[in-house]
Amino acid sequence: MFGWQFLALWVGLPVLVATIVVIVMVRSRRGSATGSLSKVEEWVVALVGTGALLITAGTVYLLIASAVHVFSADPSLVTGFVLGNSPAPEFIERSEAIAGGGYETAWLELIGLPTATRWLLYLEGALPALATLAISIAVAWLAIVLLRGRPFVRSLPSVVGIAAIAVLVGGLGSQVFASFARSSVVEYLGVGTITAGDSGDGPYEGLLAGALALDLAPVGWALGLALVAAAFQIGTRMQRETELLV
Repeated sequence: MFGWQFLALWVGLPVLVATIVVIVMVRSRRGSATGSLSKVEEWVVALVGTGALLITAGTVYLLIASAVHVFSADPSLVTGFVLGNSPAPEFIERSEAIAGGGYETAWLELIGLPTATRWLLYLEGALPALATLAISIAVAWLAIVLLRGRPFVRSLPSVVGIAAIAVLVGGLGSQVFASFARSSVVEYLGVGTITAGDSGDGPYEGLLAGALALDLAPVGWALGLALVAAAFQIGTRMQRETELLV
């Protein structure tokens, strides 16, 4: 019960108040625009816009907090190291149904990481956050122009286009910087000391010097947002031509 009360007081109430403030501010600046939203639609759009604004503020805070943590933590926890020649764990012998097994990744706590490596680690998490920031700004901007009754404004296609680029760069860049960061850690620890290999009498376990398997899903999301930006660009042009005819 305490959890529900906490959420209602510290999450639900601020969102409700912020939504009301957004509606009042937009109404005070809205002229006699055609195609205004109904009351229910207005509340839904305002709620979505408020959520986007709160996500924007939260993302900015996370970017700052992440920077403070990454550049000040010592030892630094780094996850996602890909292992090579990892042996099968002993516990799988407890079941006859398991034909084989092994470890794929490991995490390390590292002391005295170089600044360049810390930058790579920070960018790994910051790029997706920047993509989230761009999308939330685009959603908030769309909510505002919808509440004003003029969804096709010149700036909106540019905002959505920037969000598309941010999704592409953030999604792919994060994976690339993650690979570079772990390769940098391996170099810091010593490639000949920490990597997997074969000493002649059999392979021994260790980290892989470099591993990158790109997930191309961000490309699809970016192309979808680019099409949305193009659609708003067409709508903006049609609205301008209609206003000139009137």
